[in-house]
Amino acid sequence: MTPPQFSVAGSRQSHGRTSRRRLLALVALAVPVGCWGDVAAAGSTRPIRFVVPNAAGGTSDLLARMFGAQIAETWDQPVIVDLRPGAAGRIAADVVAKAAPDGHTVLFANNGTRAIAPGAGSSGDVGSPSLVPVSRLTNLSLVIAAAPSLGVRTLAELVERARGVPGRLSYASGGIGSTSHMAAALLSQRADVKLVQIPYAGTAMAVKDVLAGEIPLIFTQLATVAPLIQRGQLLPLAVTGARRVEAFPDIPTVAESGFPRFDVTTWHGVLVPPGTTRDSVTRLHAELVRVLALPEVRKQLAAMGMEPVGNTPEQFAAELRADHAHWATFVDAGLATE
Repeated sequence: MTPPQFSVAGSRQSHGRTSRRRLLALVALAVPVGCWGDVAAAGSTRPIRFVVPNAAGGTSDLLARMFGAQIAETWDQPVIVDLRPGAAGRIAADVVAKAAPDGHTVLFANNGTRAIAPGAGSSGDVGSPSLVPVSRLTNLSLVIAAAPSLGVRTLAELVERARGVPGRLSYASGGIGSTSHMAAALLSQRADVKLVQIPYAGTAMAVKDVLAGEIPLIFTQLATVAPLIQRGQLLPLAVTGARRVEAFPDIPTVAESGFPRFDVTTWHGVLVPPGTTRDSVTRLHAELVRVLALPEVRKQLAAMGMEPVGNTPEQFAAELRADHAHWATFVDAGLATE
């Protein structure tokens, strides 16, 4: 079987099944935002654009590539992954909110993009009409990981170190208002320590700085740093969910490490522009659920510490509302100001 047409804006571009398909993808990548109608008129196959609110190499990027390859194969359409990092996901969300509601532009969102950033008093729902939820794809824990040079191997040792040098221990996060920021803020509040946030627009650069010893800690999605943990380049101290991750059973939870009922998880989900028809939402939802059920996809998700979900648009919408309310209350209480 030959590979589907799949490309990544700003990253490597894979080979297509035909010369015409490859040419179409190249044209699509060169067309400015908002000009997809011209591309569609130039050929019989119209590209689908997955807008990702993170930089290359992050979990959202990997997930979008995985789903993009499967959908391109089934729908026989080119899929473009458009990386739009920055502003805790608001840049990507705004791009999708302003796109035509024709089923060809999709936001591969994560917790920081849709749930936490509005609660953090950033700019509401990116100043645009609300996006339409399609499905929550995965759940996953964050991991608190340390550079080996820090000399701590457990969360208890980290807390003791932080108390000894208040305001001097820094950590890398996915940006102000991100899930990793909120997890660190909550831990700081519960442990009565002061950690200094160093926000990053992309995980790759954050991980690079931690590996270089410039920053001693990172709060990030487990899937992003799993290979580094397996090679011993980063030391996992705890995961932030309510239970251990099946693929990494030796990493304790924060709750097990002395902070009961600590439960901060993140997710990835898909949303589309306001005004998208119910038929388009239903078709996309059915395809996402189909991909989630594939054995090879479930195996890849498990290896990254992700749990497949695939809930309905209505269920996802309710979860978004609950997340907004939860984190808005957290921020209003002054627990995530740094």
